[in-house]
Amino acid sequence: MNPEKFRFSEQQLQKLRGTHRRLRRLNRTVLRHLRQIWPHFRDQQYRDAGRLLGLEASRINSLLRLCQQIIESDSRQPEAIILLTVSYVCPTCVKNEPLEVPESQSANLPEALEADPAWQAEVEWALELVCRTEERVFARCLSRGTLPGGFFSALKRLRKALLQQKSHLLQTTPEQPMPLVELRHVTTCLWRQVGRAG
Repeated sequence: MNPEKFRFSEQQLQKLRGTHRRLRRLNRTVLRHLRQIWPHFRDQQYRDAGRLLGLEASRINSLLRLCQQIIESDSRQPEAIILLTVSYVCPTCVKNEPLEVPESQSANLPEALEADPAWQAEVEWALELVCRTEERVFARCLSRGTLPGGFFSALKRLRKALLQQKSHLLQTTPEQPMPLVELRHVTTCLWRQVGRAG
């Protein structure tokens, strides 16, 4: 998906910004909850933490679906075409002025779709904490011989939701589209044009 092909209404941009803010707040909440999980928890505490992390994974997935719906509901712009005009100037021409070359214009990407390194770092850190937490709790479970019910499946759901969020961030990061190029030849030599007419 190339976000440069989208034109958003102000209402869509507001929804997208709001959804992204909610995702960022939720990421910080997930990070806080992951940091609060200790190896000395009782089984009930792990179950409670697993329920909480599972709910947060569901909320992440819901917000990502909402983002996707906002992006997909947008009307697509027609493909951009680059017009390349090649002008030939005769060295004997009286009017031998340098040609004007229009400046290229960069695509104006909505703020809601611009890459945010801090957001990407949050997601990476949350994924790292999920792995560390899983390792710590698994080591504790091996030593005690019991597995906290639902905790590991909640971590798996959370990891999957965070990976989907990471994918969303990568998909909405601008990429350089390959535009269509139209080539036109133009003769700007006045002497030849007058010579042909006479």
